[in-house]
Amino acid sequence: MAKGKIDHIGMWTWGGRVFNWKKYLDNMKAVGMDSVVLWHYNAPANAQEIAAYADNLGIEVIWGFNWSWNSPICLDSAEDAAKWRDIVLEIIETQYAPLNASAICFQTGGTEFGGSCRLDCEPCKQAAETGVGPLFVKFVTPIINAVQEAYPYLRIFANVHMGGMKESYQALSQLDRSVPIMWEDLPGPLKHIEIPFAYDWEPENKLQPSTIDMVERLCQLRGPDDEVAFILKGFPCHWGGDDPMLLEDFDLKALDAVYHDKWGEIAAHCEEHLGDVLKVFRTIADSPAKTKTVLLLVEHGLWEYRKYYAAVLITEALTNPHREPQQIIEAAKDRLKEDLLAIEK
Repeated sequence: MAKGKIDHIGMWTWGGRVFNWKKYLDNMKAVGMDSVVLWHYNAPANAQEIAAYADNLGIEVIWGFNWSWNSPICLDSAEDAAKWRDIVLEIIETQYAPLNASAICFQTGGTEFGGSCRLDCEPCKQAAETGVGPLFVKFVTPIINAVQEAYPYLRIFANVHMGGMKESYQALSQLDRSVPIMWEDLPGPLKHIEIPFAYDWEPENKLQPSTIDMVERLCQLRGPDDEVAFILKGFPCHWGGDDPMLLEDFDLKALDAVYHDKWGEIAAHCEEHLGDVLKVFRTIADSPAKTKTVLLLVEHGLWEYRKYYAAVLITEALTNPHREPQQIIEAAKDRLKEDLLAIEK
């Protein structure tokens, strides 16, 4: 039987914490990445330049922005859904359509933490206990329909946190099949988030059978023709990426000295867990899903300043997970022969 593969590998990042877009994208291309989610509350002033540069490198930019995430809403309210439909359409018309964007990504209130309802209604109270899946589908469907009608060429990714879903994630099987689901914070319901989806890959964070089981379920949630994506969160060096910045406010060399130590810790954890992480990657690669994407959340990590070994290692593992850990470690270090300072000791 032929072994499967992961079709697209890339980054997910808050756009406000990238100091040099060209070098960031150059380093992505150099290690074989082809997709990037850039999350902003508003499209950056140089968005056109970023999009053109990425396109020349063969990297697809998926523009991420808020569809009520962390906002006071009622997921059971048709009025709130209509309000956010209008907001989303205006944002696309004024910010992303002029870029000839090919793809966008959204997050919606209630999916990360279970959320609260601005109306304190009974359906949302119940969803806080059982999961927001059905209400999520109800809320976003009219927005998706409106966007697809206005911009039929635009791919839409639903970025879903499992924290608020619990077992109700199965309701997302009813979401429009043309909308790929981008999953994060697995395994979800009442369980600690485990590697490779945890924020921290500390040695005590062990791979759990429930994680493999959840990955298998999500890869088959909408059948064999589905497109599925996952976000790995083991790589944040710092948080807070929504505010605009001026480069002169930052000493990148000084930041690199700080982050070098943090990346060294992450690299050690990645090597220690690599055998277990490969089990997850093989599960994704060999799943019946038509297209599989995995993104690394490298947050405020100076990726544009240095190709850090930990991210290169995991990218190499995703490129072909059907190898032994030592083979992947050697291949990752071989990729960095011309950038030896990037290899954490």
